[in-house]
Amino acid sequence: MTEERSAPPPLPDLGGANPPAPNEWYYVVNGGRRGPMTADTINDLLNKKEIETGTQVWRKGMPEWKPLRESDLRDLVAAEPPPISSKHISNGYVWTLALLPLVIGVIEAIVSASNQDAAARALAFGIQYHASKGLPFQVPVVINGLLGWLDDRKLQQAGYGSRLTRVAAVLLTPIYLFLRAKRLEQRPYYAIAWIVSLIVGFVIFASVES
Repeated sequence: MTEERSAPPPLPDLGGANPPAPNEWYYVVNGGRRGPMTADTINDLLNKKEIETGTQVWRKGMPEWKPLRESDLRDLVAAEPPPISSKHISNGYVWTLALLPLVIGVIEAIVSASNQDAAARALAFGIQYHASKGLPFQVPVVINGLLGWLDDRKLQQAGYGSRLTRVAAVLLTPIYLFLRAKRLEQRPYYAIAWIVSLIVGFVIFASVES
């Protein structure tokens, strides 16, 4: 008869803790294990989207780590509907987000060209010249964050959101776009479009400025 294991399979040390009780669980996050904790705590983490159904879990008596949905905790997720098909999730916000750098670059180029024309006329006619200001940097930042938040909110409602995507959606647009494509099992066209949009927008602005 196989001897019952009293410690999780190898990962970082538990810090010399006493052997876990059968009802105490561990889970893996960022390459390290957390715990011990009760099934109720695991359920709370699941409800808060801090862990997912595929998160590796273990407790005393298990020979190896298993995804949460394949362990004795499977009942915690059985009552939750699975994420809806990515085909039913609108990409309107995310494509607007992807093309935003190009739009901003064009606006800044138009303002710069207008200033150059006004400066030339002022010099020719000897009149006073007042340069128009471009968009305050806060405007693109706010619009970018708002679009990311709105799109991630749709992902949350569809069952795909997480704390990581929530933060990235507001603060790290390119990372969010690649994460989104991966979670929805889509090709990262909009992530690539964002990069191209940024480059083209900068080139347009730089060509006018030069």
